[in-house]
Amino acid sequence: MEITWPRAILLDFYGTVVEEDDATIAAICEEIAAAASARVAPQQVASFWSGRFADLCYDAHGRRFRPQKDLELRSLRETLKQFDARLDAQLLSQRLYDYWRQPKLLPEVRGVLARVRVPICLVSNIDDAELDAALAHCSLTFNHVVTSERCRAYKPHPAPFERALGLLRLSPREVLSVGDSWRSDVRGAKTLGIAALWVNRQGRILLAEEEQPDFMAADLRGILVVGHPQVR
Repeated sequence: MEITWPRAILLDFYGTVVEEDDATIAAICEEIAAAASARVAPQQVASFWSGRFADLCYDAHGRRFRPQKDLELRSLRETLKQFDARLDAQLLSQRLYDYWRQPKLLPEVRGVLARVRVPICLVSNIDDAELDAALAHCSLTFNHVVTSERCRAYKPHPAPFERALGLLRLSPREVLSVGDSWRSDVRGAKTLGIAALWVNRQGRILLAEEEQPDFMAADLRGILVVGHPQVR
């Protein structure tokens, strides 16, 4: 049977194709908690840091755009100040930058990508240099690549998705967005009418009021079994 949908895939990278930087972030948060002037749990540090980073990314588009490395460093400096932890933000950040350039490929990915027969456009919230290095490290190539730096906006902003559609010369109804972030990859895609496959590796349960993905899978193998959504 001829497969007519999707005609292309918009694929997230960190957390979807390669492991997320969670372990590095967790180690940094433990160090900050240990160095803080008052008693604080690493989870509190992580919550504050991730919240500030997300806010900075949300506001960074168009003329206000700043590279992810800059936003990460700024949010980390604010986190160190918040918890009065006298550590070197630049040295801590370098560990994240190093991971972004040499991430670990998730185990099922190479086999899945070998079976995909439609064009793939990588759509990632990352800077060009880090993604180029990561792709070389993992020996991966894709038909098209869109980064936040190239379109000067971060998912879930429409710009990365619109850039991908333009490169593929396809409409929202013809593609499938695949990613591990509910906020960036699911909600961002569905805002434009793009069907979304949520790679829910952590088994998170969505609240009733949260935007529901068209498909959900435990890992990237979900790409191989999706069908045309009934309602879009």
